[in-house]
Amino acid sequence: MAMRFARAMRPLAAGPGRRPMGGGPTTTHVTSGDLKKVVQDMPPAGGYPDVIFKKATINRGPDGWMIWVGSLLTVAFGFYRVGQCNLERNAAKKEKREARMAIVPYLQAEEDARAVAAKLNQDADEAEIMKGVKDWKVGASVYNSERFWAPPSPVEHPRA
Repeated sequence: MAMRFARAMRPLAAGPGRRPMGGGPTTTHVTSGDLKKVVQDMPPAGGYPDVIFKKATINRGPDGWMIWVGSLLTVAFGFYRVGQCNLERNAAKKEKREARMAIVPYLQAEEDARAVAAKLNQDADEAEIMKGVKDWKVGASVYNSERFWAPPSPVEHPRA
């Protein structure tokens, strides 16, 4: 039993068919005495020249407040133009609406004349068709109502 334990504790030998456990080449340990003497870099005699960083900066554009003011002016001008266009469009709509309302009586008169001519043609056709039926009154309503019925108007009230 002790033999087995000793065998398990034995390190793996690096041989031609075996690799160390880390996967890389075998290493040798170095002591601090084997290291080279460290030489620290020092500034040149008299020191380094001064760095002039103010002249080296480039112009990176306008300041932040300039961008804000420019943006606000652009937005304000855009809203002003939208308002002006809305006023112009509303004036054009009003003019169109008033022009349509001005010609409505003429259009209604034409429709009334057409409706009268159509009614006369309809009565003539009705008289021709119903000439053999006695007690038939041409143009009389077939409904028992005295309510006035106006023909539909071809012009609706304009909205835009």
